Amino acid sequence: MKIIEGKNKFTIQNFDKWVGKTILQRGEQYYSDGAILDLEENDGNWTAEVEGSEAYSVTISLKNDKEISEYFCDCPFDGDICKHLVAVFFAIREEIKARVHIPKKAKKKNLFEDLLTKIDAEEYSNFIKHYAVKNKDFKTAFEIFFADKDDRIDIGKKYTDLIKKLVKKYANRGFVDYRSSSGLSNEVSRLLDKGYELAHKKNYMDAFAIATSVLREMMNVLTCCDDSNGSLSGTTFNAIELINTIAHVEHLALDMKEHIFGVLLKEINNSDYFGYGDMGYEMFSVFENLAIQLNKEKIFIDFIDKQLIKLTGTYDNYRRNFFNTKKISFLKILGKQDEAEELIQQNLDIESVRQEEVNKAIAKKDFAAAKTLIRDGIKIAEDKSHPGTVFNWEKELLRIAVLENDLPLVQSYYKKFAFNRSGIDRNYYNLWKETHKKDEWIVIIENLINETTQRITKEHRDSRRFPLSARLLQALAPFYIEEKYWDRLFTLVKNDGDMERILKYHNYLMHQYPSELLQVYLPALEVLGDNSSDRSQYVNLVRLMVQLINDIPEGKEPIIAVAQKLKLKYPRRPAMVEELNRLLK
Repeated sequence: MKIIEGKNKFTIQNFDKWVGKTILQRGEQYYSDGAILDLEENDGNWTAEVEGSEAYSVTISLKNDKEISEYFCDCPFDGDICKHLVAVFFAIREEIKARVHIPKKAKKKNLFEDLLTKIDAEEYSNFIKHYAVKNKDFKTAFEIFFADKDDRIDIGKKYTDLIKKLVKKYANRGFVDYRSSSGLSNEVSRLLDKGYELAHKKNYMDAFAIATSVLREMMNVLTCCDDSNGSLSGTTFNAIELINTIAHVEHLALDMKEHIFGVLLKEINNSDYFGYGDMGYEMFSVFENLAIQLNKEKIFIDFIDKQLIKLTGTYDNYRRNFFNTKKISFLKILGKQDEAEELIQQNLDIESVRQEEVNKAIAKKDFAAAKTLIRDGIKIAEDKSHPGTVFNWEKELLRIAVLENDLPLVQSYYKKFAFNRSGIDRNYYNLWKETHKKDEWIVIIENLINETTQRITKEHRDSRRFPLSARLLQALAPFYIEEKYWDRLFTLVKNDGDMERILKYHNYLMHQYPSELLQVYLPALEVLGDNSSDRSQYVNLVRLMVQLINDIPEGKEPIIAVAQKLKLKYPRRPAMVEELNRLLK
């Protein structure tokens, strides 16, 4: 979803001034050709389907029927605004115009609802019988909607058949592609809504049957589809959530709980649930809760043991660790502490298991035992090349150092954690700083800046892949920002001059050095224009110019001069000229 921010309003009345000529023409043609289906509005949020090479879903949010605040289309277009969005912009604009001219009385009248009030029961019945013969999908939907009125209807089978029909509709040779997955997900989700409705009516058996049908059929689809947008996975999770909701109903009948437990036991034996997202783990959580409630300890433990026997491969570590930790926690719930402790000692290579033992040692103030556990954990993590786990264990050593009031060790860890590959961790940096007196800190930070400068300079002599100014800016800017050394930061920015790099520091410097920054930006803007080669880059260039004019008002005239210079310099770049004209007019 694209969110619009800034002072220049992008509205339903002026969108055609923001969109490129080609996209605007194509979108208007789509609108004129009647390609927009099901245009609907709810409290400023508009939705529509647009017929292109596929049916694409469009959502647009308006503020006060004017300002376009958000927009989205699920088509594969890589640019900002596609022709489908433009088509809907035109449709919305005309719809809003039409509202002004509709008399108040006419607005209140809904022809469809008025027609319904004029049809008697016999006419309803005759229409339904007639249409059910002609349209099997309507008959199925009708039977499902009123399933709670007739015990003879097998709602699970009905839903399974209906979902299979939908899958067939959206699949191509058995495969559901990226573009079709959203449509299938939307239709199945509407079916799943019936399950929630039945659960609300306390018809838990049929609601569970629907959830199970969706779960099984969606799992079959997930094994042969492109779900990179996550829509089908989301629908499957919603089915699991419905099962979880039913299982947690207060005073749910015992036989219903037994039924859910049995179905889940069968389903989680399918390893596919654990291979696609966290579905299997979500289902297992429901299964575990029911096992406790129903005293199914043996079945639960046997299931885990059978899974552990199967999980012997290198890529099975996560699931194997999951089941071992679940077995440990389950044994503790049952009060079988000796068995749990034996399993803990066998699985100390699992970080969460070792962490619990560390916590117990710290709670007893047995810091020596805790440190031994942590250092062994670090060695295991290093052997597995897991730097994130090493970091977590080192934070535990810091935790103990704080508890033991070991200031030198605390300072060394704060310093170590303050610097990472992405720059400075402000939290640890400030904690480190707070452990020193002001005069001590000045010496420390100046030494660190000097050491960093020398190291970067040496690295540059060995490899001149990047300019020295760029390397120094990246390495030293974090120090200068934290210490508010704005004069030094500006010197680095001025020496670099690359627009993409120096803009990162714009907000820090614009109030301190507006005029000086402007002199850095002007040549950088021209270079940026020279290097731009498509409309998206031209759009970004103009947006940047507008932002800089807003932030540094005194820069308006010289920035416009740069825009005019670029326009004259590249008359054969019509897209650039068109975008620059938006600024110049």
